[in-house]
Amino acid sequence: MPNPTEISLLNYHFEAAASDAVLTVMLNKSDKDYSTAEELNTVAELARFSYAEIREAVNELHRRGFLLEVKKPYGFVYAVNKLRISNMEFVYGA
Repeated sequence: MPNPTEISLLNYHFEAAASDAVLTVMLNKSDKDYSTAEELNTVAELARFSYAEIREAVNELHRRGFLLEVKKPYGFVYAVNKLRISNMEFVYGA
């Protein structure tokens, strides 16, 4: 079976405008899992959102259990709680 090319979220209703986009980026770009809001602010797919909108999305996702806060020597980063995301779709093909 081929690997999926993308993971899509299905029918989650977030309050923060950037929440879907932030969670999708963190799911699909392995180098963006375990990131800070500041690091996510530099991702091209999130360029349409301000830093404040990204920070608000990270806060909501953490509060609702979609992101875990992980302590590192330099501070906290956020990681996707894959066990919390039961409603996702794997996209195959080009």
